[in-house]
Parts: sequence; structure tokens; C-alpha cells
Amino acid sequence: MTWTLAIAVAVGGAVGAPLRFLIDTRITHRVHERSTSLFPWGLLVVNMLGSFIIGVAYVLLDGPMRALLATGACGALTTYSSYSLYVNRMWSKHRATAWKAIIVMPVACISACAAAVIVVRALTAA
Repeated sequence: MTWTLAIAVAVGGAVGAPLRFLIDTRITHRVHERSTSLFPWGLLVVNMLGSFIIGVAYVLLDGPMRALLATGACGALTTYSSYSLYVNRMWSKHRATAWKAIIVMPVACISACAAAVIVVRALTAA
């Protein structure tokens, strides 16, 4: 890895991490105002958004720009560790909710990335 790529990843991460915090916090707060849902809607949104953006970056970008957006920003925006912790915490008392997250999160995120790749390739003939 070159210093250029490392700096691009760091800059992207500096953008992605606070975005994840803000988006996840806002959505989670809104959901809890309106319902008693235990499902991690904020986490799902940031992970799907990041997966979609990674799909776009994969098709359109290369080099430092891909590193900045895909590895840096989306790497910090998406979060497998928070997803793992959520499932672990829900498993003992709310197993049905944990199973929903186990099934929904990967399917939704892989679908978001695939949709981005298909749409961008179709629009750009890449």
C-alpha cells in the first residue's frame, strides 16, 4: 500500500465514521419515538447505504478515489462489529429479533451492493 492510498483511506474513514454515528443515531431515535421495535433499523440503513456506495465505487472508481470511498468512507460507515454485538445482545432475550437481523442484514446489504453494480453498469455500459 502506498502512502497516497493510506491517506485516502484515512480521509474516507474520517468522513464515514461520523456519518454512521449521525445516521444510525437519528434513525434509531426516530424509530424508538414511534414504536417499541428492537430491530436495528439505523444499523440496517447505514450498512445498506455503504453497501450500495461500495457497489458504485467498484464499477466507477479506481486507485486512490476507490480507496477513499470504498475502503475508507464505506468501511467506516458500515459496521459488522456493531451488527455482531447487536445479535449477541439480542440472542438471550429476544431471539426472534436476533434471527430477523441475522437473515435480513446480509441479504439486504448484498442486494444493495448487487443493485448498485447492475444499475451503474447498465447506465455506463461498463
